[in-house]
Amino acid sequence: MEKLVMKLQNSQHRGVREEAITSIAVIAGVMEKDFVQYYDSIMPMLKSFVMTATSKKENRLRGKSFECMSLLGIAVGKEKFLNDAREAIGAMMNTQVEADDVQREYIKEASERICTCLKKDFKPFLQPLLPGIFRNLRLDDLHDQAPASGGADEDEYVKVNTGDGKTVRVHTEKFHDMMQSVQLLHTFVTEMESGYFEAVPDTAQVLLPLLSATDDASMLCDEVRGTALQVWSLLIKAARLGAQERGQPNAMAKELLQKGLEAAFHQLQTYQDAEHLQEISSGVAECIKNVGPGVLGSDEVQKLTASVFTLLDQSLQRSAQHAKEQAKEKHEASALPQELHAGDEDEDEHDLTAEEDQLRRNYEEVLGAMMKVSPEQFLPCLSGCAERIQQWVATKENKVLGLYLVCDLLDHLKEHSQSAWPIFMPKIFESIHDEDPDARTAAAYAVNLAAPLAKFAEAAPEAFKRVAMVVGKPKPKKRDEKAKIAMDNAVAALLSLLKDKGQLCPPDVQAGDLILSKLPLRDDCDEAKKVHDKLIDMVLAQNQGILGQDNRNLGKVLAFLAEIYKQEEICTKESDEKVLRIFKSLPQNVLVGTCLSTGVLSWMTCLLFRTVPRKG
Repeated sequence: MEKLVMKLQNSQHRGVREEAITSIAVIAGVMEKDFVQYYDSIMPMLKSFVMTATSKKENRLRGKSFECMSLLGIAVGKEKFLNDAREAIGAMMNTQVEADDVQREYIKEASERICTCLKKDFKPFLQPLLPGIFRNLRLDDLHDQAPASGGADEDEYVKVNTGDGKTVRVHTEKFHDMMQSVQLLHTFVTEMESGYFEAVPDTAQVLLPLLSATDDASMLCDEVRGTALQVWSLLIKAARLGAQERGQPNAMAKELLQKGLEAAFHQLQTYQDAEHLQEISSGVAECIKNVGPGVLGSDEVQKLTASVFTLLDQSLQRSAQHAKEQAKEKHEASALPQELHAGDEDEDEHDLTAEEDQLRRNYEEVLGAMMKVSPEQFLPCLSGCAERIQQWVATKENKVLGLYLVCDLLDHLKEHSQSAWPIFMPKIFESIHDEDPDARTAAAYAVNLAAPLAKFAEAAPEAFKRVAMVVGKPKPKKRDEKAKIAMDNAVAALLSLLKDKGQLCPPDVQAGDLILSKLPLRDDCDEAKKVHDKLIDMVLAQNQGILGQDNRNLGKVLAFLAEIYKQEEICTKESDEKVLRIFKSLPQNVLVGTCLSTGVLSWMTCLLFRTVPRKG
């Protein structure tokens, strides 16, 4: 650090200063809070560069200074950084940038980092920042963007998809400004949450035209519109949390939801491009989740569910039509000489199929979102869901879709979904052994969700046997990613069964041994953290299903705990603390004897003295 500081102080070479600033930013990111010892000597120099590096050739130096200031703020925390953040934001706002100025991206990212650091304390900076952001998002001047034929440099314009198969040309600078502005709003609302409450109405007023525009000049690319809808969903959350903090009714969030759904469903019902519709449908699910419980009534839920079913039918019809056309084209192509066959057709066909599959998965998530926030109001829709599940799981193409709808029913309606169990439970058990790894994953997840439910007790012994058969198989090949994720989910299901229905485990199923033989999980990282934390809790509760008779599995358990400790990707910080508690709670003679027999003595020492660095 001393050498880097000397370079900043003494070198007049712009490139040397830029490299030094970059190195300091990297070091700050690694040291985090410990960087505070250098902060007071470096921040003034960065502010000096921002004030004095005003020539065009120094734009990168100035941009890197903004970048480093924001990274230092994240490292040392908002208490130390707040006053300097005020100066940094002021300097960024006073910076005049041209279309090709490298400072543009530096300033955008620095603003986002400062907001990430300050959270709700970023609020004083919103008032001066938002007018410029809103100005960039207005559609008024888009109608004049397209250049006359041959009259302007084509490089200054970008073609964007309108979502209905058409394209329009938008000036590159305007398009870039809109992209940056909507991304900034996304960061601000994400990080500030209820702190953004007062700015919600004005932001919604600016974003609504982006969501509901239908004319060619106003239809922006999927990414802008998709991000705008994601921001809208975050505005709903900010409105809900802000109202809760103020003891106000949830009226603003409800109004935002209604307007957002109206605009989004118009797009969903008007256009047929699956990739475009994916962005919109994903945003719809987030809007519903973020509004929270008590907003959607039974009539609204039933109408929305009917609309989603219609959209699902339309997607299925498109897929069927595409498959029919594909079969016809292949039949015609088979009569042609080999050299006349198109090379990329199969890949294009796969992309179209995958896009429709993902779109239907998104629509199913919209149904799941409604179940989550309005479970009681969704119950009248249960019979319709059961009918769809019965249709979908009977086909190879839609089986996974049906299984994931089952997962949402079990997750959110729990035992209230029991009337549909005779329809889907046999298919869940059958799909645990399906040749399609996606189907195995969904089926295992369904068992995982059903395991804690009291009414699942009757089916638990059979579930133990079927899931144990899967977990007992050899680990999938390294390159078979889907199969590895399916195995992780099967292990998770078996652990949930052991925890919640352990007394119903058949004597010939050694569930604990099977689970330990597959740990730690490393492929589905989200599931791995849940599984590892659940197993740790079971060890703390002295669960004999895991520890075994007379604690015969203790050595395997300790070896597993030592392996996951401080592994960020598969073990949370809370789990790390529990691991330490387990090691410290064991009598020394038991601990040393067990660790010696399993080869984890050195790890035990590291754990007890907290010397293992956290890895990620």
